[in-house]
Amino acid sequence: MEKVPEKMDSEVPQYFGKGGRLKKSPHPALIASAYEHECSDTPILLEHLHDADIAHGIALIEAGVVPSPHDKALLKGLLDLKAIPESEFPLRPELGDLYNSKDTFLREKIGDVAGWIHCGRPRREALNLAFVLATRARFLELANAHAALARTFLNAAEKFKQVYMTDFTYMHPAHPTSLGHYLMTFLFPILRDFERLQRYFEKLNRCCAGSGSSNGSALPFKRQRIAELLGFESVSTHTRDSMWQPDVPIEGMTVLNCLTMNLSRLGEEFQIWTTPPYSLVDFDDGLFRASVIMPQKRNPYPMAYVRGLTGWLSGQMASFTALGKTYSGNPDSRIFIYGDLPRATEKTIQAVTLFDAILSTMKPDSDAMQANVDRSFGEATELAEALMRTNGVDYRITHQIVGAIAAQLAEGGLSKSDISPELIAEISTNIVGTPVQIDKTLLSKALDTKSIVESRTETGGAAPVEVQRMIDEAATELDQVQRWIKAQEDRITAANARFEEACKGITS
Repeated sequence: MEKVPEKMDSEVPQYFGKGGRLKKSPHPALIASAYEHECSDTPILLEHLHDADIAHGIALIEAGVVPSPHDKALLKGLLDLKAIPESEFPLRPELGDLYNSKDTFLREKIGDVAGWIHCGRPRREALNLAFVLATRARFLELANAHAALARTFLNAAEKFKQVYMTDFTYMHPAHPTSLGHYLMTFLFPILRDFERLQRYFEKLNRCCAGSGSSNGSALPFKRQRIAELLGFESVSTHTRDSMWQPDVPIEGMTVLNCLTMNLSRLGEEFQIWTTPPYSLVDFDDGLFRASVIMPQKRNPYPMAYVRGLTGWLSGQMASFTALGKTYSGNPDSRIFIYGDLPRATEKTIQAVTLFDAILSTMKPDSDAMQANVDRSFGEATELAEALMRTNGVDYRITHQIVGAIAAQLAEGGLSKSDISPELIAEISTNIVGTPVQIDKTLLSKALDTKSIVESRTETGGAAPVEVQRMIDEAATELDQVQRWIKAQEDRITAANARFEEACKGITS
């Protein structure tokens, strides 16, 4: 790494504020660190900074703040800059940041008229508004991707509602269930994700513009007009709070953490289920990665990526909290989040789309799943409860009886086919002194996976009929979510049309 020179090789004559409050150009160390960092967020912010500037310019012009003929020149200059591809935009870190680079370029294009854009607005507001617009767009895209994943979960749950398997607790076999019911464990957190997404989107839909830096503005332009042009539902209430709101990006990162944590849990289980000791599921070959050194390996890399991303987002959450705890009115609460939250949202969108591909190509091995039930004696609870009900003895006693049978099965002294009314009577006599009875029909039913699962008809149970009811209920809720997404998209589309019409009305 090159050492930063102690002195400038040349002055920066366009530096904002030079000749006024500032007497010197920026120090090379400042340019190489903070300014370079701020400029690195340009690919995320530039598009939205253009819109923020144009909307502010329209509001100033419509309010009569910018006189004719400067009004047309200003707006046309802003529109010309917007037409330049981001890759070709002349970014100059020595000027301070993206905002100053754009200001200097606009001044080169239209002269001193460019200065009108600074009326009634600090740089912080422009960049913060661009950040909110960038985040809002990505969260709406995330909602769409997550809705598609939710549909895939619904389809899988319906498809596999009669594929029987053992549940797992502590990653050890537990009760008999169905794969469809098991997958819905992760669908309901997704539905709660939508509740969080919608509540958070409401906060992103409050426009921070027009604050006048902190205490409002004496200029006659309307905050609501900027909000309308940019598709916001309302303006944020308090002008000083509008500029900082450190809790809002923290909340956004919380939403991403909750969402990915749910996928990480299932991804980790899928990774385990693909291992030879389990071999319960398989996925499309394109979702594995070959080992460089071991020719026989198919590594389930996507699951590891989702888990790793979740860990990274957890770290970002701690970072956002540390940034937000600074005293109010200090920009260190914003400098890093401008790019980090939109980037984190992009990565989450990609992970959700990846998980959709994982789930949609899942191929369960139903024979292996049933064999796992048989090996694990997953019917033990059903048998203990059947003995309790038919004999009128407490569950502690029948738990001990069936536990003794499970121990012999585990030690190889018994096979499941050896379990009979006579064996149960013999073991119970040895344990409690009297035989516990059960007839063959009830015993057979208590040891049958399909019968056990189909009996779980209570709300939320694993019976196929109840799984289908939950699927239908979740599908209705998802329909409502997708109508909400469409309403947000339509409102923003309508705002874009008003935005373009306002531009034409001024420049024509």
